[in-house]
Amino acid sequence: MALTKDEAIALRRLDYSETSQVLVFLTREHGKVRAIAKGVKRGTKSRFAVGIDLLELGHVVVSARPGGGAELATVTEWKQVRSMAGLRQRLARMHAAEYAAEVTAALTEDWDPHPRVFAALVGLLDDLCQANQVFDRLVDFQRELLDEIGSLPEFAACLTCGRIPEPDEPVHFSSFEGGLLCRDCEPAHVEKRELLHGCLSILRGQPGHPTSQVAAFDILNYHIAHLMGRNPTTAPVLLATASPA
Repeated sequence: MALTKDEAIALRRLDYSETSQVLVFLTREHGKVRAIAKGVKRGTKSRFAVGIDLLELGHVVVSARPGGGAELATVTEWKQVRSMAGLRQRLARMHAAEYAAEVTAALTEDWDPHPRVFAALVGLLDDLCQANQVFDRLVDFQRELLDEIGSLPEFAACLTCGRIPEPDEPVHFSSFEGGLLCRDCEPAHVEKRELLHGCLSILRGQPGHPTSQVAAFDILNYHIAHLMGRNPTTAPVLLATASPA
């Protein structure tokens, strides 16, 4: 067994017993790591232990077999760096953070490093701790995550004919095709979603109106759901409770 030290964010946690937790971490240099923290919730007379909290940032040391594999690593040390307490001050912030954690865990592989995704997630959580609006930040993170794993759709031109749509032209998005469909090509495709006015520029990485940010989030989540094989459980809750205004 080898010791691995890294920065980490707790993406998922499950109470395993009265004193232990099973956790999924995203680490900066080693990617997603599944581990068990034995006795992490065991307190002492001078210290009350609550375990490792969801979405907090810290330094972790895990013991794992070389090469990782399906076997759970063992947490031998955890030191909290930031609790991200601001997330819990507003429901929309927490739902947005939980969504980012869920899709990151689903779209990354164990022990496959993605330092860019780690940095983007830390930046998102820091921003959300003080955010009044969440969808603009979530869209940026969705684009960053999809680009890093090689699944960012093409929004510059129609994937079928290569034509760049006119600014006010009705356009559609196909997850199966992986991008944009112009008005001339979309009738030939069954799987598609219409893009609302103002949404396309945001999907291309440009700023836009808060209402259009929600629409852009919904389109990228539609694509992420296709990649995951299911809709993220936090997506409908987020759309129902978080206001873009």
